[in-house]
Amino acid sequence: MRSRLRCRTLAVYLLAAALAACAGLAGDVHAHGEAAQEAFLRMSTIQWYDTRWSASEVNVNDEIVVTGRFHVARYWPFNVPKPEMTFLNVGVPGPVFVRVASDIGGVNAAASMPLELGHDYEYRLVLRARKPGRYHVHPMLDIRDAGPIVGPGSWVTVNGSFATFTDPITTSGGVTVDLERYGLGWVVGWHVVWLVLALLWLVYWLRKPLLIPRYEAVVQGEGEALITPTDRVMGGVMLAAASVIALVATGMASVRYPVTIPLQSNQAYPRSLRDTLPTVNVAVTRAEYQIPGRTVRMWLTVTNSGAEPVRLGEFTTANIRFLNRQVVQPESGYPDDLLAPAGLEVIPDVAVEPGQTRDLEVVATSVAWETERLALLIKDPTSRIGGLLMFFGSQSNRRQVVEVSSPVIPTFRGELTGVES
Repeated sequence: MRSRLRCRTLAVYLLAAALAACAGLAGDVHAHGEAAQEAFLRMSTIQWYDTRWSASEVNVNDEIVVTGRFHVARYWPFNVPKPEMTFLNVGVPGPVFVRVASDIGGVNAAASMPLELGHDYEYRLVLRARKPGRYHVHPMLDIRDAGPIVGPGSWVTVNGSFATFTDPITTSGGVTVDLERYGLGWVVGWHVVWLVLALLWLVYWLRKPLLIPRYEAVVQGEGEALITPTDRVMGGVMLAAASVIALVATGMASVRYPVTIPLQSNQAYPRSLRDTLPTVNVAVTRAEYQIPGRTVRMWLTVTNSGAEPVRLGEFTTANIRFLNRQVVQPESGYPDDLLAPAGLEVIPDVAVEPGQTRDLEVVATSVAWETERLALLIKDPTSRIGGLLMFFGSQSNRRQVVEVSSPVIPTFRGELTGVES
């Protein structure tokens, strides 16, 4: 029996050592997890566009502003909780920036917000650089019960020294404090107190047989014998000590800080963009994903009820932009990895005249369908493609954003020619 227990204990230690060795050999992680999110979530819930980063290189304590718009899908997936409680956040690898301010539609976004389906919203994030490094900075919208929907990301380099970072604020009482270090001594002190208490409790039990022998005793029906009267007395002593420490600490805090404000849990109600309703109506008659060519084809029926001709200039979905370069060019500084090199092919690439209904074929070819794992939509129980089509007036260059959503059919027709590497 003893030899078998020693073998099992040795196996546990060897497994722990192997896992620790693997962790030590792991290299730096350069990718983030947005491409691992389900394709239908990124294509059929929140569509980000017009995203701008005020700088690509800053120093510690400098601020960067991220602005843009997002569209809340009108055809929201039935199996995803509605955006009745959302929170505007920033997607970065850890606390490398401090969020100074944020708003949606001009309303302070420090609280959660409900969003309306089919509406567009403007957002703004003000971030202060905290730690030196090179980081992928994304806007992000957290949706209750659905998780985060990550927007497009751009690399931002932070120079300087972490030791120089400060985060000063002035309290309502007129006192200026540095949030980066305020109360740090108390935090460390109380961690030490509870760590000592925990170590005492741990050492008391470590002098007894460890996990495997105790497990064997429980399996053999001898679990009651493991807890002695002394163990019960020590448990009571530790419980009393923890309770006394907590009560004394609470009293000290109440005396030192008699006026406190609890954390707030209010909701805010943002204003959506009240643009003129689009004069372009789009119906998707068919959508295919051609697996060999990494190509999405959509057949559209476009009706222009406006006063000027319009041309299709862009299709954006899941942060990937397909541009018709004959109509629109990318903005300076926009991340190249989010622009499909092959662009957007429109057949026929002509204007839709006022009062005219025209059938168009749209071809969006890119390896991003595979590298961004968007092609996995064909494996979903509800295989749908969603995104935004952007039409531009031939005379005024006024942009109209039209949401599209359609079932998509996988097909093996097509060739690999014309696909960028």
